[in-house]
Amino acid sequence: MINENKGYRKGMNTKHKILITSKELFVEKGYTNTSCKKICEEADVNLGLIHYYYKTKKNIGSTIYAYFLIEVKDYIKKVMMERFHNYELKYATAVENWVFLNLLLGDERYKRFYYELCKENFLIDENTRVLDFFYKLHVNTYNLNITQNEVKLIRVANAALTTGLVVKYVENYFQMTLDELCEYKIRNMYRFMKLKEDQIDDIINVSYDIYKKINVKLDDYFKIVEEV
Repeated sequence: MINENKGYRKGMNTKHKILITSKELFVEKGYTNTSCKKICEEADVNLGLIHYYYKTKKNIGSTIYAYFLIEVKDYIKKVMMERFHNYELKYATAVENWVFLNLLLGDERYKRFYYELCKENFLIDENTRVLDFFYKLHVNTYNLNITQNEVKLIRVANAALTTGLVVKYVENYFQMTLDELCEYKIRNMYRFMKLKEDQIDDIINVSYDIYKKINVKLDDYFKIVEEV
């Protein structure tokens, strides 16, 4: 049993080391320019361990994205409860989108990472199925008339929308600010969930006001820190 526990801990440490090293390389060198071989050299692990733990480099990128998304959600929930003394799911989700997109697209290094992942359509993959849970949470909280299959449709549709918006925004296809892009994305997300336009207007206005009172930045590879 002791040897089994040691082996498990060693395996988890190796998996974590691969992830941490990948974060650093993806930010500094770019996702596309970082090979699995380079990750293993920097992490000092055998090349075959990437396949063992993550299967592909794309899965590593998706894992980093999913963990960061959850971190943003946890941070916003904490802020809204402690600073604003109110956590309302529909507003919080919109605030998360304002913060998430501005953090990733507001810094050239993270923008490159996000853009290169989106070019591979990674948001459609099952690795981001964590998003299904959050859509179901909205359905249950607000008694939305949305079936389980429609939840999947919404996730895929919103993922496709986000991917396209990010790619074309980075390529300067649109004549719009980052906040305008975020608002467009948030509005359509709630349209997918069948909310009425006046409800969406309310969510946009309330969430944007909260977002503007939150000053955060990314530091040390996907770590959220408050700006003083």
